[in-house]
Amino acid sequence: MSQKGCANNLIYSSEIMRSNVVVFSESTLPKCPPFKRTSQIWCLNTMENGNFTTWPTEVWEKSFDWIMSYRRDAHVTRPYGKILKLDKSNDRNYPDVFRQKTKFGVWMSSHCPTPSRREEYITQLQKYIQVDTFGKCGQNTCGVQNPSMNECLKNFARDYKFYFSFENNICRDYSTEKVFNLYEHNLSVIPVVNGPPQVTDYLPRGTFINALDFTSPESLAKKLTEIGSSENLYTQYLKEKDKYFSLNGLDIFRESMCTICRKLDHMKGINRTIKASNAHVIKMYKTEC
Repeated sequence: MSQKGCANNLIYSSEIMRSNVVVFSESTLPKCPPFKRTSQIWCLNTMENGNFTTWPTEVWEKSFDWIMSYRRDAHVTRPYGKILKLDKSNDRNYPDVFRQKTKFGVWMSSHCPTPSRREEYITQLQKYIQVDTFGKCGQNTCGVQNPSMNECLKNFARDYKFYFSFENNICRDYSTEKVFNLYEHNLSVIPVVNGPPQVTDYLPRGTFINALDFTSPESLAKKLTEIGSSENLYTQYLKEKDKYFSLNGLDIFRESMCTICRKLDHMKGINRTIKASNAHVIKMYKTEC
């Protein structure tokens, strides 16, 4: 099918031999690679961080020319979200929003323990502030979950002041739907993230709180208490957040495919015989979180 806005028409095809670019998902690679035309470009797609990626075996590594990833230094970037500024800010009755919030903080997760040790951080926070926990790692259940929007998230945004969007690992550019959903679905809750350090490169300042900016769970808890107890401070964050939204996963996927088209278009007239010499890129992603 054609993609609006792409320099070329992009055709999704399962016929590998006819394709200029073949995108492989790291989680579904067969044991051995198929035949590759010398003019083809093979791209490895992985949306997980290094600790949770099923990395290609050595026989595959030298086959790939590009990597598609949430990381901004990938050949083809495919983040979990993309923040854009609205033409007109969302309008709310902010005093009513603040008064409706009868609970303090909430965290929902189904995966623990984790390299980021987020579950330990939450336990430490609970010594100083209320943090209700949901999911397999928590003490409460909240119906059927899915990666996007659900009733749990809507209810959390209505009732709680802070949503802990803690990732399983603190890696370069690794921010998932846990935080981007709050922007995409225009939810009136302040995200608290656990990194990464460069998160302000793609999340707007004044719309979230980064735990890495604080020396301890106690110091973070003090800051959240200060913000959460003041209608003025709290709604300042919400008003700033309401100036932005995030593209959804489908739109981002389309943008990534258009990136491939543009890269191919840029290569016109160039000898497209590829020497698969980018195994070092995969090794970098393996070793650098």
